[in-house]
Parts: sequence; C-alpha cells; structure tokens
Amino acid sequence: MLKAGFGRTDVTPEMGVRLGGYGVEERPAEEIFDNLHSTAMVVEQGDVKAVVINLDWICVEEDIVEKIRSDINKRTGITKENISVCTIHSHSVPNTLNFWGWGNSEDEYIDSVLPEISRSVDLALEDLQEVEIGIATTESLVGVNRRGINEDHKVGFRGDPYGSFDPTMTVLHFKNKAGNSGFIVHYGAHCTAMGANRLVSRDWPGIMKDRVESQFNAPVLFLNGAIGDVGPRTNKCMENGFSAGGGDGIESVREVGYRAATDALRALLSIKEWRTDLKLNVLVEDIFLPYAPLEPLKEVEAAKAEWELRKDEFGTPMCEYMHACSVIEAHKKAPRKGRSFTQTITQIGPVAIVPMPGEMFSGISLRIRHQSPFQYTLCCSVSNGSLAYLPTREARHRGGYETWVGKAVGPYLLADNIDDALVEENTKLLNKIKGQSK
Repeated sequence: MLKAGFGRTDVTPEMGVRLGGYGVEERPAEEIFDNLHSTAMVVEQGDVKAVVINLDWICVEEDIVEKIRSDINKRTGITKENISVCTIHSHSVPNTLNFWGWGNSEDEYIDSVLPEISRSVDLALEDLQEVEIGIATTESLVGVNRRGINEDHKVGFRGDPYGSFDPTMTVLHFKNKAGNSGFIVHYGAHCTAMGANRLVSRDWPGIMKDRVESQFNAPVLFLNGAIGDVGPRTNKCMENGFSAGGGDGIESVREVGYRAATDALRALLSIKEWRTDLKLNVLVEDIFLPYAPLEPLKEVEAAKAEWELRKDEFGTPMCEYMHACSVIEAHKKAPRKGRSFTQTITQIGPVAIVPMPGEMFSGISLRIRHQSPFQYTLCCSVSNGSLAYLPTREARHRGGYETWVGKAVGPYLLADNIDDALVEENTKLLNKIKGQSK
C-alpha cells in the first residue's frame, strides 16, 4: 500500500531583501502580495521513502540542495538522493541564485528559512497515511511560446501563437481516509506575470494554488515544467502582439492564475478512477552534460577589454566582463568536456517525476515524454540545481537571450547538443526504472 503526506511552512522574507530575476541592482522587497511557502510531499511504500519539495523560490543551487537534503536526512533518516527540491521560478521572490549581472544570492535569507524547509517535511511525515490516487490531464493555454521573431529577425519576448510549447497540464489527486490529502499540479510557464516591481509574490501559480485549495481544502504542490521558451499568456500589449516575457503587475498575475485554476479544477473534476496499487520507486544515477569548447582566448581577451569600463553595470556589461575573465582563467587549466549531474527519478505508478537543473525548453520535455515508457512523465525545470537555460539546438542557432545568458554561470557553455544529451540520458533512466518495476 502506498502512503503519502503533505506539509507546508512559511518562507516569506523580511522587507528589504533583494528580489531576483531581473538584471537590476536595486530591487528591494517593499510589500507582500502573497506569502511564500515550502510545500513538501513524502511518499512511502515498504522500505522506500521519497520526498518532493516545492519551494516558492526563483531557483535553487546545488550546494543549497545538498544542505536541504543533509538536514532532512539527519532529522528523518530519508536517503539524501531520494529528496528532490523543485522551485516555481517566480521572479518576485528573494534572489537565491549567484548570477553574474543579476546579483549574488541572499544568503542570510536562505539560511534563515532552511529550518522551515526541513519542517515542511516533518509535517508531511506526520500526515503520512494510506492513500488512493487519481490522475488526469487537460490542455491549457496558461503558457505561450515567448520567442517571437521580430522584423529584424531577432528573438524577443513577444508571445508567438504559432510557436511550440507544452500545453499539457497534469494533476494528481491524493485521498486518505479523512478526505483530500493533497495535489500535484504540473505545467510549464515562466512565473513573470508580475513584472519587475517590488512586490513579493508566487506569481500566477500562487493564484492557481489558492483557488484550488479553497475548493478542496488540501495543499497543492506545483511542479513547473518546460519554461525555457514559454512565458505566461498575458493580456499586456506590446508591439505587434502580447508580452510573454513579463506582465504588468497584479492584474496579469490574476488573469493567468485564474486561467490555470480553471484548467486544474476541470482536470481534477474529470477523475473517475482511484488506485491504491501504484508502485513507488526511486532511481538515482549520474548523467553527463556536455560542454561546448571554450571560446578562443584572443576573442575573450578582446571582450574583456571591451567591457572593462562598464564592468560594474548590472545586466549585460557585468555578465560579459565576468564571463570573459572566467574563460581566460579556464584556458590556464585542462579543458573540460562536460560535467555530471546526479539525477533522481521518482516513480509513482504510471507517473515519473524528472528533475531538470535549469530552464528547460519545451522541445526537450516533449521529446522525453514521447520516448518515455511512462504514461505521465513530468519533467520539472529548475530542480535540484540551476545551470541557466537548457535550450534546443534550433534555439541555440537562432540565438536570443536564453542562449546568451548561460555566460552568467561560468566559463563553460552547455554544448549545442545538450537537448539530445538530456533526452538520451533521461530516457535511458526512465526505461531502467520502468524495468525495475516489473
């Protein structure tokens, strides 16, 4: 029998903390629009326990994931690698990411809420009960491809109604003897409807979660899917279309959030079958993420000289300068072909939860789902780490912000075929865990 429990704690910051997501130096929090949470789900079957945490953060770096895992392991004994930490990627929350040109992470805030993150797991363990689960999907227009091509052939943040994105919303409904235990809602779209103001907010997923929870009186754990090339479908007008990069504040947040709530509630009400026989399994293995070769030394030396006078300007100038310096230093060492990432796949019956350490493009998610042996494959962006964007090869060659901003995390850019690597490596693991379930 499968057991599950849900727990939630508050991780709202104090006023004055620097908000993240935009390349501006001064953006202190001035008002709370809605509180931030750590929502945890613990699932157990026999000797296997797994944890999925949803943080209302912009990103989570691997060293913080390790701190969270270690503390939970110490408190509960749950295997560290069986713990996945996913973020909603709101751009109206404290900066939890070290990104050249975007600022350093708010470490004091992070340290202050780490105990509350662990406590959300404690509460989920206290709530652990036998459950039955219903699953459904629906098509949703919460998101839209955000890489509209302008007249100058460059990519902008205009919604492209003909561009690819992943329209599938997946919901899981957990029930115990007392009633509703909790929910998972999975969908992919950037949480930038609020725009670059100074309000603290979960953005559109907060509106969605609050509305669903008001109807079912149980917590929603939101897993953000393919967000790399997908923005919120706002009604904020820009030249020749609607903005899909950022909205214009509270009204955009509400219009997108209620659209998401309508879709989630429709899917939940469509569930007719409830199962108690779902298999729980966790597979932990390293996958390899290839790097592109370092940029030529003469080119980065010229770039360093070009940007040096503007190196203290947030955004592009600081990013370009710091990246050039890091590449120059990297040329002094042996070249690196790539890096490993410890992948944790959590299976709940026909559902596989697949963390991705960056902002995954929808083409990657769609390919993995197509090749996956599972009926429901939930690829989750900005989970268990943050390596900037994970673009498709086509997007890499078209260019644009998403393919450029990888410079903000270090000297090495991910290889042009990072999409193929992610699809192949994760599909291999999905087939392996499926074979273990027979």
